[in-house]
Amino acid sequence: MIEFAGVKFKNPFVVASSPLTATIQVLEEADRAGAAAASTKLTFIKQPFYGKLRMYNDPRVGSIVCHDRRLDLDEGVRLVEQAKKRTSLVIMTNITHDAGDLDGWARLAKAMENAGADMIEANLICPNILLTAKQLGELGDDKQGERGGALTGQDPDASRRVAQVLSESVRIPVVCKLTPNVTDITEIARACEVGGAAGICLAGAQLSLPPVDIYHPERIYPLLRGASMGSLGGPATRLMGYAAVAQTARRVKIPIIGGGGLQNWRHGIEFMMYGATLVTACTEIMWRGWEVVTKIVTGMDKFIEDQGYSSYAEIVGRALPNLRAAADLEAIPGAPSVDLERCNGCALCLKPAHCHAITLVDKKAIVDEAKCYGCSICVAVCPSKALALAG
Repeated sequence: MIEFAGVKFKNPFVVASSPLTATIQVLEEADRAGAAAASTKLTFIKQPFYGKLRMYNDPRVGSIVCHDRRLDLDEGVRLVEQAKKRTSLVIMTNITHDAGDLDGWARLAKAMENAGADMIEANLICPNILLTAKQLGELGDDKQGERGGALTGQDPDASRRVAQVLSESVRIPVVCKLTPNVTDITEIARACEVGGAAGICLAGAQLSLPPVDIYHPERIYPLLRGASMGSLGGPATRLMGYAAVAQTARRVKIPIIGGGGLQNWRHGIEFMMYGATLVTACTEIMWRGWEVVTKIVTGMDKFIEDQGYSSYAEIVGRALPNLRAAADLEAIPGAPSVDLERCNGCALCLKPAHCHAITLVDKKAIVDEAKCYGCSICVAVCPSKALALAG
């Protein structure tokens, strides 16, 4: 059990707003898999265009979504109503609107509250509404004054106004889901906090393009004529996700939902130790199925028990005291040790082009500590785990 913005969750796992939360059938599957909560698919008063799900996928790297169908208001309301009747999930509802029409934001939020939603998730992250057009220089004159999704999330004042109107319009907590496509995400987070947001969600969505098929440059996305930048998910986003969560946790007092590239229980624990109170995922579940959720939840529960923590709250932010400015870091002397039993003489540790500290003697790695930079690359590339760094 853990509490976020006054709402109790049976565990820290939230299924992110996505195709995984677009119908009652998938929400019921999320519930059976053990998720504590789900953020329903992005809902508009009326969506600006009716897309179809088209993605680039490389499980070694990540996914990019540039086209998808969202929900109109009546569909979103009906989904929330069904979810509250047929699941035990905490239901967050993901909404967005033009930041210039605050009454529209209030209308969306009130409709979702009346439908039974437990929390509002203000979508200040989706790049596929207006941001991609702006980045390509194709935002028409008739759209220049509009702000929606990530375009709102790039503007601290607009984000604050949205957070304020939502928090004043409903009695349930408001969480602002922020775009990473900004210079300083903490500036936006603090603006939302000032506006009355009860929490922040940070989860991937870096603006990205797939590789080009160099022999057929017109083939960029499958089953899609044309290409656009889209929202990045999957493992490529995780290290950036840690940084976004950690820096935001140091700058705001409201709790954070952290994600981006979360694939297993260990990643969930890491996000929490960097300052997240809850964790969220989407891409890995779309790739591997609902058992991903079960494994994450059971793994996180087991870690808490095995390590002797009395609650999840004890691990939130545990790594934050270690963070320092680069100028304040202290290099510890040392070099890798070699487990000669494990070393198979493959010589991959000799490959790093900048390093001359390792040689092979009788097909075993030998480290010259005086020449070692301490970069740890050899440790990372060793397939037999024969090299290790202490400290």
